[in-house]
Amino acid sequence: MKDSRITVRDETAQYRIVVNSIGSARPAASAAIAKGLGLAASTVVSRLYRAPAILVEGVDHNVARQVTNLLCDIGYQAEIQDLTQPVPPRSPLYDVALYVEDADAFLPTVKAISKFIGMPEADASTMLMMPPGIVLGSVSKATVEAFRQHLDEGVSMVSSIADEASYDIFLGDVAEIVSRRILSDLRDANITPISDSGLVAAAVDHQTAQALWRRHQASGAMRVVNRDFLRFDLVCTDIESGFETASPQQIECLERVAGIPADLVPEVLNSLPITLLEAVPNGAVEQRMTELAEVGLVMRADLISFQLLTLEILSISQPAATLSALTGYGVFKQGAGLPRVPFKLDGVMPELQARLLKAALEMSGAEVDFVEEAQ
Repeated sequence: MKDSRITVRDETAQYRIVVNSIGSARPAASAAIAKGLGLAASTVVSRLYRAPAILVEGVDHNVARQVTNLLCDIGYQAEIQDLTQPVPPRSPLYDVALYVEDADAFLPTVKAISKFIGMPEADASTMLMMPPGIVLGSVSKATVEAFRQHLDEGVSMVSSIADEASYDIFLGDVAEIVSRRILSDLRDANITPISDSGLVAAAVDHQTAQALWRRHQASGAMRVVNRDFLRFDLVCTDIESGFETASPQQIECLERVAGIPADLVPEVLNSLPITLLEAVPNGAVEQRMTELAEVGLVMRADLISFQLLTLEILSISQPAATLSALTGYGVFKQGAGLPRVPFKLDGVMPELQARLLKAALEMSGAEVDFVEEAQ
């Protein structure tokens, strides 16, 4: 890395400031930088996220030196360049999604997002809760790696080059005239709809997906999702004929791929259908399914990214604590009493929100089950 605090002899020359990485800094610190450069904060943030990138050019040496020193003091990796030097090549831009695997990691992850992006924790929580959990968009690889350093265990990150990804298109419950128009536009784009609602098109290229989204976003009927961010539960539904008991190959595979202890494999295979792996990112599904199928297991992949769940409370040992959890998550109003168990909560919620509430209820001493609702 070049020393950004250089001395340049020609004080009348014009220079550019190049940010090579956000380093240990928070992009939220950009307000002071934007003010010093006379730029909009949003412009500065966008350029910082896309580092290596030119922050500003055509400034004299004194301004370049002062701003670059400020950037380095904050934690960015930046340097001054003469305008005769080659412009930094454009970096691929990534979108980033997070999936909270451990309920205990939720609040630390919200705090990490809030600090890194510079947004209120309530907004960070909402963004993380909204499937598929996209928290950063159009950022460089350097920013992805810097963000990764702020995350604790218990949260999984997937980054995807948006321009190179493929997309699934979902259609909600809308007026027939709206759905007809969207399905017609799919056909005009040489895409044969899979169905009339729900998942209507799969593996659409970025350019086509964006064109369709721009055309129909105002209707609120269409959802375009990067396939890299989809997650699936892998369910074993059967065992191929010829496998009367768990074979050594099945025992080894289930222990290696699904983390099932060898002594529990026979019991697992006698409890079909059973979920062997949860929340597997789309990019890993094919390999895992192949590995399990090769040892005679009949597998199914269930999309969970947009799963809607509610909870059934089967028993309660500490009523006050359980009621506190329910009111704290906004499921019950203050002053409401607990129904007689077992009872099912009203309404549905995204999979992550349901898992967090289930964990809180179990901490209160309640026995709780998921109940999947039709989407």
